[in-house]
Amino acid sequence: MAGDLRIPFTHEDRDGDVVVRVKRIATGAEAGFDILANLPFGPEAAAGYPSMSATLVYAGEGYRQLMGWIQIVHSVRSWRDGRVDEASEVDLGPVWQDTDLPFLALGYLPSAFDAPARNLRGADALDWRADMFLTTVPRRTRAEPIRRLASFTWGYRETDTPPEPPTVFPPRRTEHDAWTRALDLLRRRFPGWVWAPPG
Repeated sequence: MAGDLRIPFTHEDRDGDVVVRVKRIATGAEAGFDILANLPFGPEAAAGYPSMSATLVYAGEGYRQLMGWIQIVHSVRSWRDGRVDEASEVDLGPVWQDTDLPFLALGYLPSAFDAPARNLRGADALDWRADMFLTTVPRRTRAEPIRRLASFTWGYRETDTPPEPPTVFPPRRTEHDAWTRALDLLRRRFPGWVWAPPG
């Protein structure tokens, strides 16, 4: 187990906790890679990589339970010849790519899951880190701002040198400054939504 974390939050005058678990998967099937079509690698190749799950324990009922998850991935790929490629992107599932929705997951007491694997893309090393934000979701109109409720960071490092498994970074709670750093990207990528400043 790479790490578990519990983060308190308040939403609509009710208290709750985000329960985060980051662990190293033993087999690709454990994370569901065996049901994903058109992967460029077999499920067994995902063994040793991390998986992240985030669930909610929350006292609110009914419409109070509507929330969302936003994940921003920061990747730094490097080569032995000194080249470095850095990128940050809002992480969306493949079927969400053509929509204007910024959420990795949303719903009533939404859970979130991710299991990144084999993302070197020809580089010699990769540092992969993600900022996860539990947020409000507008109920009636996009004029309602999306606000951060809680957040954490997690990730891993991999190299092209076997047989060492990837290094898994345990989850760590983040504060308002992580949301501040994310806002420029979110406003550029999703200008049709209103993004609330920290506070």
